[in-house]
Amino acid sequence: MSLSIRVRVACICTRDNKIVLLKKLVPSYFTYNQLTPPGGGVEQHETLEDACIRELEEETGLRIANPKIVGVASYISHISDSHSVTFFFITNEVAGEPIIKEPHKHIPLWVELSCVNSNEFVPEYYKAVINKSINDKGFFNARFEWLKPDGQFVWSFVD
Repeated sequence: MSLSIRVRVACICTRDNKIVLLKKLVPSYFTYNQLTPPGGGVEQHETLEDACIRELEEETGLRIANPKIVGVASYISHISDSHSVTFFFITNEVAGEPIIKEPHKHIPLWVELSCVNSNEFVPEYYKAVINKSINDKGFFNARFEWLKPDGQFVWSFVD
């Protein structure tokens, strides 16, 4: 069996008491029709910070500077035998306005930070990650897991 763990980044990008989130449009995504932080895969010879900057620009058109790492999450699927590790970054050094660059995949939106916790389209685990990223000063370690036999999804912060 060949083990392949994907390395990914996600960006908590804020400005003027708003956060940019992506409305996911692909029906096969676990997060279909939900709002999630932008991010994606790290490319060969790319630093985590550079991947965060590139992914945010590719997905939203926004240009950021000085992303700071705030946490890590393991995404483990026992159903599809996949595993990825996502490093979460935060920045409030943002230029530009969101542009729909991948209309078949997602739409970037500014969401009021004060409304994130009550927004039914932001999954609970991302609400928790966003809150920890913005309000806590420590580094977080999270686990998101799809279990056999039925694909039940469970998540937690690891102490």
